Amino acid sequence: MGYRSIFKKFSIVLGVLVAGLSVGCAHMGHHGTSKEAKATIQGCTDENIKGTATLAEYESPEGVKLVRVNMEVEGLKDGTHAVHIHETAACQPCGAAKGHHDPGPFGKSTPDAPDFNHPFHMGDLININVENGKGTMHTVTSRITLSDGRLSVFDGDGSSFIIHTNEDQYCDQEGELTKGCAGGPRDACGIIEPIMATGY
Repeated sequence: MGYRSIFKKFSIVLGVLVAGLSVGCAHMGHHGTSKEAKATIQGCTDENIKGTATLAEYESPEGVKLVRVNMEVEGLKDGTHAVHIHETAACQPCGAAKGHHDPGPFGKSTPDAPDFNHPFHMGDLININVENGKGTMHTVTSRITLSDGRLSVFDGDGSSFIIHTNEDQYCDQEGELTKGCAGGPRDACGIIEPIMATGY
């Protein structure tokens, strides 16, 4: 095979690779992360409890906004702890975060009252498991957004993460009162803040 033939085949293969890379980048750009946010987790009464949380919004192939939530925390007691997004950006004291983030005309932010909407609040997340004082949580939710709109965590008074003392039992879904089923007392809090895009 001559030099020209080898070069021609190499050029064709290179062209295919570049085209594929361009399509892949375009696809990633359409469904890639569009907005990001963070929270610094601090103990409500125990200063040894510290952690971070990150949120990243992206679109599913169908165009649905999804938010990836990653959390790392240390200093909590070993075991399972409830994690929720609460309706106010306030942590001093932790009760200032108010109830669960649950916007909309039928929203009810009370965690475990007789007319509760838990575990169907927009801010309801999965539990975090802690071993040897360290815990991590990774989940994806379609119940909130970082963009403007009804589901945004950046509404008029913002939002916060709350980590509870106990696990979330997801309550009795028949509407009966089960006090403390959403995790009980509050161990830690973190105000959710947007990460501003810096461009290129």
